[in-house]
Amino acid sequence: MKRRTFLFLTSGVYRTAIDGGAASLGYFLAPVIILLIFSFLETPPAMADVRTVTVGVYENAPKVFTSESGKPSGIFIDVIEYIAKSEGWNLRYVHGTWAEGLDRLAKGQIDLMPDVAYTADREKVYSFHKVPVLSVWSQVYARKGSGIQSILDLNGKRIAALEKTIQLETFTRLTNSFGLKITLIPVPDYKTEFEMVAEGKADAGVTNRFYGLMHARKAGLEDTPVMFDPAPFFFAVPKGDPKHLLDTIDSRLSELKRDPRSAYYASLARWTSEEVQFKLPAWMQIIGLVFGGTLLMSLAGSLVLRHQVNERTRELKQINAELRFGEEKFFKAFHATPDAIVISRAADGLLLEVNEVFLAESGYLRDEALNHTTTDLNLWVEPGDRERYSATLREHGKVRDMEARFRTKSGKVLDGLVSGESILLDNEACILTIIRNVTERKKTEAELEKHRLHLEDMVEIRTSELSAANKKLKELDTLKSMFIASMSHELRTPLNSIIGFTGMTLQGMSGELNEEQKDNLTRAYFSARHLLDLITDVIDISKIEAGRVEAYPEEFFLREAVDDAIATIGPQLKDKGLIFEINVSRDMHLNTDRRRLLQCLINFLSNAVKFTESGKITVASRIADEQVSLSVSDTGIGIDGKDIARLFEPFERLETHLRVKAGGTGLGLYLTKKLVTDILRGSISVQSTEGQGSTFTITIPRDISDYPGVLDEKSGGDIL
Repeated sequence: MKRRTFLFLTSGVYRTAIDGGAASLGYFLAPVIILLIFSFLETPPAMADVRTVTVGVYENAPKVFTSESGKPSGIFIDVIEYIAKSEGWNLRYVHGTWAEGLDRLAKGQIDLMPDVAYTADREKVYSFHKVPVLSVWSQVYARKGSGIQSILDLNGKRIAALEKTIQLETFTRLTNSFGLKITLIPVPDYKTEFEMVAEGKADAGVTNRFYGLMHARKAGLEDTPVMFDPAPFFFAVPKGDPKHLLDTIDSRLSELKRDPRSAYYASLARWTSEEVQFKLPAWMQIIGLVFGGTLLMSLAGSLVLRHQVNERTRELKQINAELRFGEEKFFKAFHATPDAIVISRAADGLLLEVNEVFLAESGYLRDEALNHTTTDLNLWVEPGDRERYSATLREHGKVRDMEARFRTKSGKVLDGLVSGESILLDNEACILTIIRNVTERKKTEAELEKHRLHLEDMVEIRTSELSAANKKLKELDTLKSMFIASMSHELRTPLNSIIGFTGMTLQGMSGELNEEQKDNLTRAYFSARHLLDLITDVIDISKIEAGRVEAYPEEFFLREAVDDAIATIGPQLKDKGLIFEINVSRDMHLNTDRRRLLQCLINFLSNAVKFTESGKITVASRIADEQVSLSVSDTGIGIDGKDIARLFEPFERLETHLRVKAGGTGLGLYLTKKLVTDILRGSISVQSTEGQGSTFTITIPRDISDYPGVLDEKSGGDIL
């Protein structure tokens, strides 16, 4: 009761002092004393239905907080206590954090939560009255000397902000739209936030302007030019307003806001400065109780009160200067952003403010743009984009990065990304629209896409050409192989005749030969044999590559095949006096192409004899998982590691000191590899150390009868 009457008197005295001062002491003192008397005699109005209203309290001075005496205080508390007094409500306060208050409200554990910003998402959970209690800007605060002069300076910083607030969501969207990388630190209250910034645990903090004015200096912080989101704040109730409180709050708030001397404006004057506790002196109350007191005491009281009013007036001029400074910083930030910004009235779409970027990119003068709509300016290229933007704003209250095209004054079309948000300015619904010009980016992307498509076309054409050329080459290679294979009989028949008749002549069947004749015929004989070997290898390779060589499996003992191969190269072994060692089991049997396996063994053994001057040659075998490994080792000259990869290439002959004596076509190992991989279905490997010898190994299946493309010789060559 005392507080309500005091607020009224305070407002009256404050207003009188501002308007020019009291006319006379008696004129001023009489109503004061009378009102003080009635303030102590007044009793609460009789109410038939006294309702208990539970109100959440959290720490966000001066809007709502707990005083040092432990009582709920602040602008929202003054307002709801005034309404409760008028309506006969019994208020019960529940203390907690901001997040706890919202959670309790959603669960119906409290009836009212003060200081709640309206959003479309929150309206799904809570209900709001229509007349806002306050409209407050948000601002970033930091330690002195932080160097934060624009929102871009927040990149890489740790930012503390009150958890589960629209302020936090808006700040996050704002920083994301600038592509900033920040670390957000949610806190339960602003006191904790300012302490973290002051102690260096955070680089900056986000709070409302009221709280910053009251507490920034105490915490050693300063405000930065980064201001955003002028949001309206309300009382919120559980969804559906079960206690029917909202209409009453709207009605009383409207009355309070219409009267400049009301408790509402007195509360604003009381709480919107730092450390201002405007109390009526105790002796003044005594004067009221004893009906007047002495004139001297009254005069003294008047002087003290006037002094307090003068102090209060000066403090308000501090506050006004701060607000003007804040507005100036917001103005600079508004006009310094690299994007076009437009503020329009939601009711009729008239442009209320635009920044220099908008004017520069659109080509309009400020007078040509303001108080006109985007339709008047013919700004949207596609009317459907404007409708889509408006519909999204109505449904969600915000738009993020919507692609649209815009027309300048000269008729040039620009590509843009449009973001927008519904805001309240001076209690009027407005729309903040940000347009980022991405025309050059879109043009670059289009050029890149054009080049990409052209490159794909070129690659496709080139791939088609290469595919056709490759197909042609394969056809030619197949024809080549088929031609060589088909020439087998024509080449071998005359060559075999030369070898046969030359051999018969050397044996003396045609008469005695002198030494010169024998030498010449011997050279011709071995040259013919060498040529026959070369032709045989080439024909075999051509047949394999042409796919005209099939595998004809038969069952045999591996040792028998090894013995046959050794018998073939026996004369060479004898001439060099090499030791031969065989480590092959006599009962190991195979079902594979015996002739081709024998051909591979002979090639391995021939090479071993050629490149081994002394020592021994070893043939060994082992079996594992139905795979047989057969190796030929020698103690010959070995192979340099860098040359091993060339061994199985056609016509490759490595440089050695034995080259002249060893000879060779350079096709033996290449043919052996083709026989092993294509006919015997196996693999080939080599290990060698230069100067110490080599080991050539083939690994083949014991039984190839079930492999695709293998023919049964007994069945006349049909595929099994």
